[in-house]
Amino acid sequence: MDRNLSLVTTLLALVLSCAPARREEPPAVEPNIDVAARTRSPVRAPSLDSAPAPEAVDRIAPPAVAYASGWMPLAGTGADRFVRAHPTFDGRGVVIAVLDTGIDPAIPGLGATSAGAPKLLDFRDFSGEGAVPLASATPSGDTIAIGPRRLRGFGRVRALNAEGPWYVGTIAELPLGDPPAADLNGNGAVADTLALVVTRATDGWVVLADTDGDGSLADERAVRDFLVGREWFGWARRGRAPRIGVAANFADAGGEPRLGLAFDLSGHGSHVAGIAAANDLYGVEGFDGVAPGAQLLGLKISNSAQGSVSTTGAMVRAVDYAVRFAERRRLALVLNLSFGVGNEIEGGARIDRMLDSMLARHPAVVLTVSAGNDGPGLSTLGFPGSTDRAITVGATIPPAFLPAPPGGGTAEERTAYFSGRGGELAKPDLVAPGVAYSSVPRWNAGDEVKQGTSMASPQAAGLAALLLSARAQERRPVTASLIRRALMVTARAAPDAAFIDEGRGLPEVEAAYRWLGEDHSIPEVRVQVAGSGRSAAWIERRPDAATDSVARFELLRADSAPPASYALRSNVPWLRPPAAVRLDRASATVEVPLTTGTLAAPGAYTGTVSGWAADTLAGPAFRLVVTVLVPAPVAADSVVLRSGVAVPAGGVLRSFFLADTARPFEVGVVTGIGERGMAFLHEPGGMPYREGHATSTGSEASVYRVDGRDVRTGPYEVDVHPAPGRKLGATVTVYHAPFTMAAEATAASVVARLTGIARQSRAELSVEWAGVERNALVEQRGSDEHRLPFVVPAWASAAVVDVTMDPAQWGRFTDFGLTLFDSTGRQLGKDPLDYAFGRLAVDLPARQGEREVTVALFPGLADAADSSGWRANVSVRFYADDMIALEPADGSPAEVSLARGASVSRRFVLGDAPWPMPDGFSPLVVLVARAGEHVWTRETLMGAINGEQRR
Repeated sequence: MDRNLSLVTTLLALVLSCAPARREEPPAVEPNIDVAARTRSPVRAPSLDSAPAPEAVDRIAPPAVAYASGWMPLAGTGADRFVRAHPTFDGRGVVIAVLDTGIDPAIPGLGATSAGAPKLLDFRDFSGEGAVPLASATPSGDTIAIGPRRLRGFGRVRALNAEGPWYVGTIAELPLGDPPAADLNGNGAVADTLALVVTRATDGWVVLADTDGDGSLADERAVRDFLVGREWFGWARRGRAPRIGVAANFADAGGEPRLGLAFDLSGHGSHVAGIAAANDLYGVEGFDGVAPGAQLLGLKISNSAQGSVSTTGAMVRAVDYAVRFAERRRLALVLNLSFGVGNEIEGGARIDRMLDSMLARHPAVVLTVSAGNDGPGLSTLGFPGSTDRAITVGATIPPAFLPAPPGGGTAEERTAYFSGRGGELAKPDLVAPGVAYSSVPRWNAGDEVKQGTSMASPQAAGLAALLLSARAQERRPVTASLIRRALMVTARAAPDAAFIDEGRGLPEVEAAYRWLGEDHSIPEVRVQVAGSGRSAAWIERRPDAATDSVARFELLRADSAPPASYALRSNVPWLRPPAAVRLDRASATVEVPLTTGTLAAPGAYTGTVSGWAADTLAGPAFRLVVTVLVPAPVAADSVVLRSGVAVPAGGVLRSFFLADTARPFEVGVVTGIGERGMAFLHEPGGMPYREGHATSTGSEASVYRVDGRDVRTGPYEVDVHPAPGRKLGATVTVYHAPFTMAAEATAASVVARLTGIARQSRAELSVEWAGVERNALVEQRGSDEHRLPFVVPAWASAAVVDVTMDPAQWGRFTDFGLTLFDSTGRQLGKDPLDYAFGRLAVDLPARQGEREVTVALFPGLADAADSSGWRANVSVRFYADDMIALEPADGSPAEVSLARGASVSRRFVLGDAPWPMPDGFSPLVVLVARAGEHVWTRETLMGAINGEQRR
């Protein structure tokens, strides 16, 4: 589409790093934007009250151009038209609480509402990242010592409080993570420790800092708690604007101050806030978010330094604060959570239950939550997106970020490939635009365009704010469940879209407003699969399983709902529900027979049974969602899952297959000449493949190679998605190793064993030293961080840390940080867990000799009162640059030949380690079988041999 900027397709197959979304993980591919805009003339930031003269800011594109290009996508939901038609229904009277990484108070467009009221009402840190320990101090004349620093101009402090007491503290940049975010004072390094002075003024506690770095407090401004004065500060050389806005949070503890600093070190929360409610963004008139009249609460719940991981109890404390804040001020409240991690056991997350309980106690509070960015695989919707009463939001790619169709016109808005899907959950509820140009801190300039379901959720939050604003001004109270239903009933679904892909589709706010005005009577009915906490039936049909089965659902009637009968309608022929169900007690069971004999071809099949009350214009009262998964069986060698299958623009081709845990495998995806797209591999349960989720496709095969160590039981899913605005034809092939692979250690050797699966196979067999490994079991209670020190050998070029825990335990957390530090405290790498398994891979600096590193675990529990124990297995592996082959023990030939069911063993001399081995580590070898064009591997830990570590 030509909107003054040409749009180009950018497909960058990046390894996912921790929003998110996720903290929600960002998608693997950048949106289509005008990369040439990076070279445009810098944009001047508008002036701020009491701020220095504006400086040049190098943005990805000028805000005025972004506005004209529709890069704040409001047209798809009609939000812009709704506000033009109803100017006062623009969110005024509503506060949107953004539970995220923070909201930078310095950003133009987040200062005032469309009605001139303050936009950001409060900015509080619930993560503890900005906590500043304070100590009482006494000045020496006009100077005060703060650690190694001495600041002049203490008379400025005495003018506020002549008698004291006075308190001092510091905040160090290094623990805050990487530049540029952690470079608080903007001097190009993250090695500074910045001094702070606190005293009580006539109107409460205040903080002063040497913000211009001149060594004096004489010219500094006292800053009150943000809630009291809506004041902020930041460090910068004189005449320059701070790169990050900092708010002060004070608490009084027995007459002593406690200080926390609130800042956005990610840019994620600020971006989300702008989508929901920006007004005249970056000083461009009319460049608004969805609800420009709404006010904001910035509630920081994450430790950005460790990968934007939510900290223990932070979500719950922030929600409680927001509810009390809104109630005291009689403001309608929308909560937005663009945060989450992957579900292991759908319906089992503790944070889901806690949020559902809160929403039941406060029926007027609307909660919007992002679906997660682990799509396009099924069963990838994370928690707390699985909270039953929340509005769970998937993402679309809006037309402004898509190339124009070949024949011209506007591209069709379709569900984004990365959007988390349901399967074991009857979610998402809606989809909304998941790409936007929005507000970011100055240090994050150039990253104004972000994508993910994190960007879609605040779209829905803004829409809810518009509806709440309208109802409040019309003096017509409304519940959150009605807001959710209004948006869902009136949404428009894409043709042939399944509910688990996009819920009810893309909302239309004007239609939702009119629906609310019709005052429909809708009983509240909740659904769960009988015997589980899941909201949808998920049936894996193996080749040898019975043809037909039954899905059993339990309907739960709210106390306020009257007894009623519901007509049942199926949208697929293989679901055959009864004609109706009567719900006159607290619950009722519905049995839905499945005639799945026609679902023989491997794939996924989804159907929905809807329950309709007498008022059919109100939409269905409930939905019974069933997905039947038919994976291809394990093959003796290779199997073609798809051959030249056409995939339309915006479509997803899904294939499923079973794997053998003793056999490595490869997945190859080939598309036609000149066709481009993305391939995705999902492990059983939906988790993206641990060694890299996405890869680009073309006429040359894109291949996933899965080492035997990493193969898991259950159905794998491989998906193909065309490049934006394009279509393709795809061939998907799975190559299973034609034999199982195993190795074991004896006193001085390694025995490698292959057992044939194919009718006949040949391979060249070897065993190679790869490095060393050490495993540790961590057992702990509560949420204190846990550190494991190790010595990196001089020869190591890479480190890999795996953390594994029981999937049943995973639901107790909201996040789990994993970081590798060097001896100075500098981060070598971080990759928080998104599931009960996580892997951190780090390339180590070369030629540094032996050095100490520390693996740090940062558990974030949903419930701060959770004192029960948890366990995690930690594997630390160090790899050399090159593997070294072991010598055969008896001169046996490397080449082996196997018939089906036959086993062949070869013995290899383990000998002394080729490198010095650190204490506590054991040999790590790789069993390698070269068979034709394939190289099959199985990484194996040898462990202690005869009770001794190999050296």
